[in-house]
Amino acid sequence: MTRPLCIAFLWHMHQPYYRDMVSGACSMPWVRLHATKDYLDMVTILEAFPSIHQTFNLVPSLLDQLQDYLPPKNHSDEFLDLSRKAAADLSSHDQRLILQRFFMANLERMIRPYPRYHDLLAKRGGHVTEEDWPKVQSRFKTQDYLDLQTWFNLSWIDPWLRSQDNELTRLIHKGHHFSEEEKQYVLKKHLELIAQVIPAYRQAAQRGQIELSCSAYYHPILPLLCELRNAHAALPHLPLPEKPFHYPQDARWQLRLALERHHSEFGQYPKGSWPPEGSVNEDVGVIAAEANLEWIATDETILWRTLKSPRSPGMLYRPHWLKRQGRELAVLFRDRELSDAIGFVYGQWDPRIAAEDFCRRLAKIHESTQSLPHPALASIVLDGENAWEFYANDGHDFLTCLYQQLSRDERFRCVTISEYLNQSGWPRNESLPTLFSGSWIDGNFTTWIGHPEKNAAWVHLSHAREAIGSLKTDTPNYETALKSLGAAEGSDWMWWFGDTHFTAQADEFDRLFRMHLINSYQLLGLEVPQALKSPIRKVPASTRCQPTGVLHPTIDGRESSYYEWLYAGRLLLRQQYGAIQRSEQYLQSLWYGFDETHQYIRLDVDRDRLLRLNDWRIEVLFASKEQERVIVVEPQTHQKDSSSITGANPVPLRLRIDATAADGKWLRGALGQILELAVASNRIPVLEKELLHVAVSVYDGKELLERHPAEGGFELNASLVDLEAQAWMV
Repeated sequence: MTRPLCIAFLWHMHQPYYRDMVSGACSMPWVRLHATKDYLDMVTILEAFPSIHQTFNLVPSLLDQLQDYLPPKNHSDEFLDLSRKAAADLSSHDQRLILQRFFMANLERMIRPYPRYHDLLAKRGGHVTEEDWPKVQSRFKTQDYLDLQTWFNLSWIDPWLRSQDNELTRLIHKGHHFSEEEKQYVLKKHLELIAQVIPAYRQAAQRGQIELSCSAYYHPILPLLCELRNAHAALPHLPLPEKPFHYPQDARWQLRLALERHHSEFGQYPKGSWPPEGSVNEDVGVIAAEANLEWIATDETILWRTLKSPRSPGMLYRPHWLKRQGRELAVLFRDRELSDAIGFVYGQWDPRIAAEDFCRRLAKIHESTQSLPHPALASIVLDGENAWEFYANDGHDFLTCLYQQLSRDERFRCVTISEYLNQSGWPRNESLPTLFSGSWIDGNFTTWIGHPEKNAAWVHLSHAREAIGSLKTDTPNYETALKSLGAAEGSDWMWWFGDTHFTAQADEFDRLFRMHLINSYQLLGLEVPQALKSPIRKVPASTRCQPTGVLHPTIDGRESSYYEWLYAGRLLLRQQYGAIQRSEQYLQSLWYGFDETHQYIRLDVDRDRLLRLNDWRIEVLFASKEQERVIVVEPQTHQKDSSSITGANPVPLRLRIDATAADGKWLRGALGQILELAVASNRIPVLEKELLHVAVSVYDGKELLERHPAEGGFELNASLVDLEAQAWMV
């Protein structure tokens, strides 16, 4: 009889600390909106599957922000304030803010399915310039604003939770011409759902179905708090801030404060922790053990770099221990592929097929680990909130199918992490060597340090920390000032500095970071540095690097010369357009440009990963006002017949446009070190001053693995007229 594979889901629930600790104001709605869409249903769905045990990591600063909306504080946020205003009483400024902000939802899953909501977006338009706003606002009447206020807040309530409420169901079917009373019902429902979140987790923990863990209080990168030079473990030449930051006491304080907050809320101390961003090193291991934690979790890349060994199922699917200074700490390592499949891949799949695929992957792990002396553990760790807006029905259908299959299959047993550690029987006589210093993203810290903007933010943080440290702890407001600085130590601010990620709200994240630091100075009566009053961000809001000259590349699958793509526009596909990030991906960057006769696309690919797929293909969508074309690139032979294709040898390709074999006169392509494509411009005619929309996808058979962007298309300059106009703007 075979042993079941133990499966530990660890869902990480977190938002940055948005609220001003001095004024109580909050400019961002995401704590409230994720509470109504994600936090509650993620735990209540488990009631139907009692055999599915899971671990939820709740960040203490998130708990604070949830409770801020409830009595006795009854705080609001700017989006909620705009929603509560009667549509007839909105000022012109209010109207513009609503038109700017109230379409912040996934187009395909949260706007397009509702005709009235989608019509309002079409009425506003996708891109509105400053000079267009008066004309746009004149098109909207009072009822339009009222319907938009209602739909924005209604669409952010989880569909399954909406279906449990007769009035919300009625409003969905009504669809338009909402009344002020109906809008207020939706807003009242938001607060009711928020009030249920923490009790729901407490009850699930009390019945033993879930384990609750936590992260350091304000979600800081603990290794960097201890010492910025820890970033050099993975990247020795990474530029570091000019001013050092060395405050291991802050790492200890943030963790100690978190454990106390967790205990006060749930009546017991957590046994484990997901260190923020999975960021660990030797210091973090020691600090966690000193705090009497029994386990921490991080990414598998840390394991391979710690052991200096290639990927091995026998080492990944088991616990490891750190034994330091007479203390012992279990360390678990997430399966990157399984975790990323849920986070980035399955949202575009049929829920049943996605669940079946996930269970097939688990079955392979089950088979490969039967020779282990003790039960194996597959650790699946990921963000528990941001992925679901890309799923049909907010992920409810997928999770239901997945939990049904896991419940029925005797090969699998879903456990909390502490359940597994207490029952697995693995001996604890060996210890890991020095724990590698890195995070869950590529095993390094470049998301949070190294870019000039990120480094500048660290310098501001260091100055503020030094100023606070020079004062006595009994100074008036000292504790609040320290907490405000602790909020600025959170990882999310550095996430949005630099060019690694993009959000339309990047400037607001810049302001919030500086707000927390400014508050820490002002609370203590210290002079605020003048530099903190100006934005740190220098990267323009646009993520496009436009072509600067005409291209004439040789389509041979390699960069033939330095100048070949020098004047190309470039999109970093690893630059993520949201708050979650894929750990590994097939496509790294997209280069584009044109000459008098052709449009050119270059894709930098992870060639080795791509060729390991059984039935891969890449699709490039070109869309203009005139027509839409799909270029299909696939190998002439299947992977099993392609073992001789090694190194940078060209891969024989089959090219198609839509469903028709390509004519080499107007479509050429080559895959060597890179993928290069040349498409005759007359096949996708672009009008003067018109943007060309381009999207690129990777498939394995029928399975969509990646799409860039996740929805819609990149808007690219594609004509000589645009190029000439741009020259005058430089």
